[in-house]
Amino acid sequence: MKYKILIWDNDGTVTGSKNPNDGSVNAKIILPNVEKTMGSADFNFIISGFKSPESESQNFDPEKITAIFIDLMSKLPINAAAFSPSIGGVACYVVIKRFDNSIYIKKAHEDPRYREFIGQFKKPGIGMFIVIKDIAQKEFGQTVDKNNSVMIGDTWHDEIAAKDFGISFVDAKMLHDSELYILS
Repeated sequence: MKYKILIWDNDGTVTGSKNPNDGSVNAKIILPNVEKTMGSADFNFIISGFKSPESESQNFDPEKITAIFIDLMSKLPINAAAFSPSIGGVACYVVIKRFDNSIYIKKAHEDPRYREFIGQFKKPGIGMFIVIKDIAQKEFGQTVDKNNSVMIGDTWHDEIAAKDFGISFVDAKMLHDSELYILS
């Protein structure tokens, strides 16, 4: 089965550090087989942010993260990227690349439709999945469901969130380690 919609984690799945001891943005590269696999799907979305000791010890600058995703969208066929920069998963920003290549930033946490997901915008919560599902429908006319969508990630947070949302999960290591592995 070819998946029409791929939902990706970012760090460790789409991008990684050339030097494992260097966590800076400048050290990031696009990991093996990501570009080829993204090219096999009709739509690619990123969901970035999980509850870890590092991410829960500080708030991240949403403008810096937005700039990183805009740059990544210029290199890869990514339609939208949702991220939660705040301690506790209380905020959700989405960078959307529309069909005309214009960029739109949405603050989903300010939308009353997502009030019940405040605090669940980091994986293993499913708040970002709900937002991406709505954006896929509204912006791109696509339905995200178990029949056409899969989550690709590298942590148990990604796997639990995908399963709780109701879609399949693929471990990113399978994608990175095999030249022949393309989701189909």
